[in-house]
Amino acid sequence: MRGRTVLRGVRWGAWDPSLLRGLVLAALFLAGALGGHLYAAGCGEASQAALGRYLNDYCGLYDAGGVAVSLGGCAAAYFGYAAALFLLGFSSVGAALIPALSGLFGFCSMYAVSCFVRCYGRAGVLLALGALAVRLVFTLPCFLALAEAAWPMSIELFLLSFGRGKRSAPVLYGSRYFLLFVLCAVILAVGVCCERLVTPLLFRLAMGEVF
Repeated sequence: MRGRTVLRGVRWGAWDPSLLRGLVLAALFLAGALGGHLYAAGCGEASQAALGRYLNDYCGLYDAGGVAVSLGGCAAAYFGYAAALFLLGFSSVGAALIPALSGLFGFCSMYAVSCFVRCYGRAGVLLALGALAVRLVFTLPCFLALAEAAWPMSIELFLLSFGRGKRSAPVLYGSRYFLLFVLCAVILAVGVCCERLVTPLLFRLAMGEVF
């Protein structure tokens, strides 16, 4: 019996809570993606017609070479979530807002894809990939990495505010937290450059296959 107790303790001791947090954040992202898909599917005919006109005009501008991805828009799209996650790691409200952001990120991403699919059918998947693939390749891994690092800090601050922290000890932010943000900032900066250079080419290639 004693041997079994020791083995059970070793198994629980080897469990990494960061794995569970990562799985929860990924599940919330997928739940948000499902919500975005269902919301797009539930749009009425008037909304569908307006969306179709908007996407047709958007594709027409791309076809005419009149669309340029602005630097400010790229920076906001790439760094918005990352900056919010980093700052929420210093606040107790991040315990609730960080999981909510994960769901919102999934919702917005899948809603955009579903809008293309609703307007253009299966061919809309190619257009969505041309418009969003580069962005998601850079932003999604950085988002999950920062969220997984910031969320436990926010939870500790939340527990401390109710006197339930680890002996009310201050929350310590090691250099790893700041280095992770700097690394993600560098990766996202590269992503902004790729967005401005590569995404227009991919979208035009997708349009050539669709139209």
